[in-house]
Amino acid sequence: MKKYKMTNFLIVALVVTAVYQTGQLWLEGTTGHNFFYMARQLFSKQSVEDVTKNALLATRYAVGDGSSNFSVYYPDKVGTSTTLQQANDVLREILVENIGNSTELMEADWKELFQNRCIVMQYDFMITMEEYLSEIRSLKNGQALEQFDYITIIPAKHAGEESKAYFINSKENTCVLYSGLKTKTAPILHQTLMEGQSDMVYISTSQKTGSGILRRNLFLPQWANLPYEYQTLKQKPVFEEQNGNVSQQLLEKTAERFFGNFSVDWSNQEDNGDFIFSDSDVVFRYHTDNRVLEYYNYANYGSDGKKTELLEGYQISCDFLMNDTSLKTAVYLADISSNSNEIVYYFDYVVDNLPVYLSKELQLQIGARHAIEVTIRNDSVKKYRRYAVNYEMGQTNTAKLNVQFIDALDIANRQYQQSIAEREIADVKNIALAYYADNTDKIVLYWFVNLYQELFIIPTDTTNIIVVAKELTEAITE
Repeated sequence: MKKYKMTNFLIVALVVTAVYQTGQLWLEGTTGHNFFYMARQLFSKQSVEDVTKNALLATRYAVGDGSSNFSVYYPDKVGTSTTLQQANDVLREILVENIGNSTELMEADWKELFQNRCIVMQYDFMITMEEYLSEIRSLKNGQALEQFDYITIIPAKHAGEESKAYFINSKENTCVLYSGLKTKTAPILHQTLMEGQSDMVYISTSQKTGSGILRRNLFLPQWANLPYEYQTLKQKPVFEEQNGNVSQQLLEKTAERFFGNFSVDWSNQEDNGDFIFSDSDVVFRYHTDNRVLEYYNYANYGSDGKKTELLEGYQISCDFLMNDTSLKTAVYLADISSNSNEIVYYFDYVVDNLPVYLSKELQLQIGARHAIEVTIRNDSVKKYRRYAVNYEMGQTNTAKLNVQFIDALDIANRQYQQSIAEREIADVKNIALAYYADNTDKIVLYWFVNLYQELFIIPTDTTNIIVVAKELTEAITE
């Protein structure tokens, strides 16, 4: 009798779970979880299937050939790539093999790390180990590292050989190591890392420069011969016709996906030109003056449920971005912020594995630092905000780069001492090569150098060396 009661209980629980999940998919369609994921969450927390199958969130990732050369990539799909998915499989297997084990804090030896073929996930922000390992309770309790901004995976070439995963805090230059001998997917990743190389070759500053002023390891491009010729970008507003008028037809086509394939109850164009579509819960608005697209789901505002876990919220965000059919340019995760019951994921555009940074003018125009914001509450998207443009390569416009990163650092250093303070630079927080987006038809590459709290924007063409200093801490409010 007890056996039948237990069976009946399980059947009822599974039915309830199925009904709940069906409702979520029907009404929201953004969580990205299937029935079996929900069942796992309800009935188990410690099996291999419990370790998240969501793709690794990463700002960018580098593939090292073991000989100090790297190729740097951004996700080629919304939020992920085939290589990241394979790396995620290997990391999942390594972590599961280490359940119940504690870790020992070590000094990060970058040169030793990069002597092997590897993949390095790099983040432009710190992530706590507790958040990242929240789905593996018995693993996160033994952590010696509080937060990290790199994950380096060294996959085994053959089955049965050792694979390694390092979580690294580059600010403190410390790390923890997980290793495993049972990673069946490691040889697949190893083979993938051997295939192909990007056109732009990167170096690791920890390996090649030995400079004490570089706070963290950076992957930066370096050319044997200059100038380097590249294609410029142009901005394309997604809802505007060639004459500059907003196409209501394009707006309606995009809006349909945000209402779960149900018809919109109400639409209107306001006196200021803004377009609004809505039903009983959702408001979809396009601001014609600054090309900002906004989505609000008021059904997710009132309740204060459990805070969404980090990786789960990232997957929800990526799944939700698929609703925006007007989004044609690739994006990458630029930052994360959170409070007691919400988590916000910030995305920016990327073209040809180079990020697109919004100019100060554009940031003020749209009232935000990043091109896209996705706010998660109660495992659903509460708010979505996007600077609604796409970026594409110019057909004929090209430009030339003839400033190496070390030269850009030198220029920024001199500018800091001349305009900010006469002191020796002892903290370079970041150096990046990126497109500097403004409202022109010819968007070119700049070096972005962070010294202390100052951002120096260095032209990559020596014929136009004009340095602009801006304070990073300056607030841009909506």
